[in-house]
Amino acid sequence: MEDLGTEKVLMDQRMGHIDGSVSARYAHVTPGMRKRLVLGLTEQWEAALAARLSMCPKSPVHVLDALLRVRR
Repeated sequence: MEDLGTEKVLMDQRMGHIDGSVSARYAHVTPGMRKRLVLGLTEQWEAALAARLSMCPKSPVHVLDALLRVRR
């Protein structure tokens, strides 16, 4: 999440951390923060699947094989 530039308040929330600092008390997660994180994670997921497909087009793991099949 740090590589994506995710705000600390959102990272703390997603990981279940509680920040007792004064600045954390006034920081809030916004819909825009969540949207940027989802877009960034989706981009990384798609890149990982593309890299896996380039290594080998099939997988013995059924779920992964189905995901790779769609991209072939």
